[in-house]
Amino acid sequence: MVNIRPFREEDNDSLLNIEKLCPQGNEECAMIIDKGPDITARYEIYDNWEIRVAEKNATAVGWIGWTIKKGTDEPYLYIAEVMVHPDHKNQGLEVELVREAEKAASEAKASYIYCYAYEPNEEFMDLFEKLGYMRKKSIQAISISAYKKENMESGYEIERINAEDIHDTIKLINSYYHGNAQFCPFTIESFKDYTERIFGYGLENFITAKWKGHIVACAGFWDASVLMEVTYTKEPMMWKVMANAYGILRHFTRVPDIPTEGEVCKMHSIVDFAFEQEHSPAMEEIIDYCNNLMFETNCKFFGAYTDPDDPVLGVLKKFKPMHENLYLYAKPISGKIPDFSRIYVDCRDTIL
Repeated sequence: MVNIRPFREEDNDSLLNIEKLCPQGNEECAMIIDKGPDITARYEIYDNWEIRVAEKNATAVGWIGWTIKKGTDEPYLYIAEVMVHPDHKNQGLEVELVREAEKAASEAKASYIYCYAYEPNEEFMDLFEKLGYMRKKSIQAISISAYKKENMESGYEIERINAEDIHDTIKLINSYYHGNAQFCPFTIESFKDYTERIFGYGLENFITAKWKGHIVACAGFWDASVLMEVTYTKEPMMWKVMANAYGILRHFTRVPDIPTEGEVCKMHSIVDFAFEQEHSPAMEEIIDYCNNLMFETNCKFFGAYTDPDDPVLGVLKKFKPMHENLYLYAKPISGKIPDFSRIYVDCRDTIL
């Protein structure tokens, strides 16, 4: 008999242990996300959240977590994760857990539900497709190796955000993402609250680029490793080929690092980036600045999650990034699924 109930503090270690047994991926590429020591920390960055635990014989065997977000017109629900112990898979628990989220969405009169799936995680995608969810969008997951220090000589003034610049920075962000699905324009207060609530982010980690005193580019540099660490349990064959090739070249020059199987990756992310199109070099300069921070602290990898049509991808090409995909799945509840032709990627959702 399965009992589905609200999360209790004493569930923490059991759920973290289950997560370590559930790689996201397939036989060709898979990763484990470690959200320890507190599994609720990734939820506390949201305004509201819920975890429901499935138990058998008083033992936790799986869970689902979600948050309900306020849209410009109607609320919508994001499923952050669904995990079931390998010994209890294919017994209908995953379906029961997803139904709990759908019930919550219905009660909240949420317009729709969505979730993200890591491209190699075929089992996860199969589950949601069988439950009527539709693949609506591909998101680019970019990883950059900070293997060398970049030169910064373009003439832009790069600095941490000042209090007097917040208004103009928000104006730039709101203009950049105007019309994108899931973007609600920031106010000064909402932006402060949003950045300060995310562990490892905060205004102290927000960077601006100025040209003749005018803000023309900006981005947050979020230390996401305070909420998760990534370990690849299966490394793509292409990465292995690249690593072998770089291994030879490394004797003669600096080359990018490639994540290896079993290596713990502590990721930083470039988030809430925005720039005036004629000042793309300013965005490049901000990424140079972030790269050099990583290089000087001996941290290997940083990256970004973005709409595949975002002009920032043109800027990122210089850094020879690695590309992976996430898929956005959605299902209507009390309204319609929005137009996802362009989307603002909420950095909080990238803690998979």
